[in-house]
Amino acid sequence: METIGVLLSIKEWNHLRRNKDTKNGIWHLFTEKAEEINLKVVYFTLQHVSLPLLKTEAIEIENSEIKRQTIDIPSIIYNPTKLYQKKYIKQLRELSIHPELQIINEHHVIKKKNLFELIQAHSDLKEDVISETENEHNHPPVTFYVLGQKYSNREWEIPIIYVEDTSGQKQFLEDASPLLKELLKEPKDVKEIQKILYEHSERLLRIIHFYYPGIYEIGLQFSIKSNGHITFDSTCSFNIILKELYGWDQLLCQSIFETSLKVAKELMQQKINPEETNSQSQSHDLIRRNELISGSVKESKKIKQILKDSSYVWIKLRVYEDEEMTIKLPGELMKSQNSELNVLQFGIKEQPCTIMKEGAVLLKNNTFNTPIEILISRSLLTKLHIPLNIVYQLHFSSEKVIIGPTIGLLLGEKNQLYNPSYMEKFSDRLGIYEKFGGLVMAFSSRSIDWEEKIAYGLIYDPVQKKWEYGIAPIPAAIYRRNFHQKPDRIKQLIELTNDKLFNSHHYKKSDLLLFQDEKNMKNHLPDTHLYKNMNEFIEFVNEKQKVILKPVSLSRGRGIFVIEKNAGESEGYILYDHRKGFRLQHLIPDAEGLKEMLSNLNIFHEKYLYQTYIPLLKVNNRPFDVRVVMQKYDKEHWNCTGIECRVAGENEVLTNIARGGEAMTLEEVVKETGIDLSFEKVQKGILKLCRKFCSLMDKKENVHFAEFGLDIGLDQEGYPWIIEANIFPSFKGFKAMDLNTYLTIRYQPLIYAVHLQGFAVTEAEGGNEDEIYHQSNSNI
Repeated sequence: METIGVLLSIKEWNHLRRNKDTKNGIWHLFTEKAEEINLKVVYFTLQHVSLPLLKTEAIEIENSEIKRQTIDIPSIIYNPTKLYQKKYIKQLRELSIHPELQIINEHHVIKKKNLFELIQAHSDLKEDVISETENEHNHPPVTFYVLGQKYSNREWEIPIIYVEDTSGQKQFLEDASPLLKELLKEPKDVKEIQKILYEHSERLLRIIHFYYPGIYEIGLQFSIKSNGHITFDSTCSFNIILKELYGWDQLLCQSIFETSLKVAKELMQQKINPEETNSQSQSHDLIRRNELISGSVKESKKIKQILKDSSYVWIKLRVYEDEEMTIKLPGELMKSQNSELNVLQFGIKEQPCTIMKEGAVLLKNNTFNTPIEILISRSLLTKLHIPLNIVYQLHFSSEKVIIGPTIGLLLGEKNQLYNPSYMEKFSDRLGIYEKFGGLVMAFSSRSIDWEEKIAYGLIYDPVQKKWEYGIAPIPAAIYRRNFHQKPDRIKQLIELTNDKLFNSHHYKKSDLLLFQDEKNMKNHLPDTHLYKNMNEFIEFVNEKQKVILKPVSLSRGRGIFVIEKNAGESEGYILYDHRKGFRLQHLIPDAEGLKEMLSNLNIFHEKYLYQTYIPLLKVNNRPFDVRVVMQKYDKEHWNCTGIECRVAGENEVLTNIARGGEAMTLEEVVKETGIDLSFEKVQKGILKLCRKFCSLMDKKENVHFAEFGLDIGLDQEGYPWIIEANIFPSFKGFKAMDLNTYLTIRYQPLIYAVHLQGFAVTEAEGGNEDEIYHQSNSNI
């Protein structure tokens, strides 16, 4: 029998553990319903979960008896519980992004402010669902509660609507005619109310799915004014509705449980047969991909020619009413086109249409601030989901007209966090927006309508300089900003964008092991090994005398230990623990003591690597390393966009800025060390090594990297060693040391995304005679 887990509050779990529920208790009913469809249920709380071990203490109800046991966390977890404590909310988020687990109901409510901002971005919802003018009642006479339940195929069901008056009296909607007649000045027919609530709820639930895909069950709260006007108020927790229904109608409660259990079983089957599920959901997209890929080789050759000729035009769209799919272009733009144009592309979405020649315009002074106006039919604009009030570029490719650029920032899977306030930290990347224009959109891979090829996310408004909820096609180039997505979704995005999703794979510390046999690299890598067993590790410590131990998956100096042989002692060791904000030192008498200490610290439930400790050069007796930022300008060329030296804090051996380190320029540091090498020679050696690394990364198959933060250590002779390679490097030191360099680094991925699509990045005003913007630094 397959097993699902049910997440309870501590109070409910203790209640169940003490067997206080009768045979008709809510979770006994749930268990019985599960058994009917051949599912076993175990109950647990977040308090009892060990995420590193994927274990939990749990309760099973068997023949109305309570069994308590420690088990593996089930792969499917049903969460009917609203959490309040921050530590448990954070823990649930960690469970929800674990690749082996799936949560039904990652959270229960949506902040009212965020939800209303989202509704404001959808004009049809704004007009029909919320009211800006009617505030006649602080407490409306009647409130409606609508329960939405989602199946694994994204279809929503509304099993119940009930009514509550100001006294707390509740009735099913179909029984509420007398109550509504009594309370409303202009009573509506119950069937009419039901129809309105269904229509409003279905539109809201569809939007909720794409922006908050982790929600499978949610309550929608509507109010009705005394004049009969119905408006949406807020969401409410499924947990609240469930408890009310249990005390009201247990039969209906069982019906709701049946839907929840069916969803759990469907998701379980999808885990067992992922290929079958993926092939069904992706077949349409893959067919479309095969249609487009034949022209990809020709298209890549054209990109260079486009950049060379600066054959782009700044445009702004104006809508005209026409049921036909049409766009009108000035005759000058179409003179150079030999083939007949019949397709408009925006993002990855293409639409056959009629491209008409109309009028003449002056292209000489065409700039971002003076774009030409292009007429587009509303039907075509709507079909391609093109946001208005944005200045775009336009260019031609084969038989297509392409409007862009469209740049995607791919976020993680914690959709409940992504709102306009969250996106403010990305806004400094848009400081040169006027050099390229177009759509910049942040979205989660969970918020994609794969069939329509559109994403629901947050779109940058260049006029207001803020982020707003919006819908657009999947962007043509995507900058991956998180590595907690499901691999099949990333694979599909790579295919749909024709390999224009960059930073496509997570580069881990352990990946440097692959270069230990590369003749051009191995002499620049510390001797490094993945931890496998204690005896091998201690033997390595004895041989190398001083070793650094690092977690594979953490950054910014977290989780690090340094172990060295105690000078003058035959067997003694010193272990330095850097996991907290200070260094903790342990004196250990022998190898057995070291084994015991490491076991007690319980660190090897995570992947660790260990490597020879490189005695770094020091400034004022403080060790430093060199952070080199390597970023792509176009598909073939890497640039060094910044170099900083990170000098450790007082009495520290780790150089991370996050641990109190200080940023200095390479020239300053080389001078301070007194090393017998010139700054130019040291810099040249570092850059040569970094370029070798990037060149090797470009030769790897089926990956697309465009940004690395390489940590280079200089030993006492000034010889460079690659300590780490980071796919998401921190730039805090640059921000403090040189704001212009910091901003250059922040801009570069967007510049690369523009170039990937064949659009231009201009240096200054001047239309088609503008120079193409090339990021460089004369000091590097």
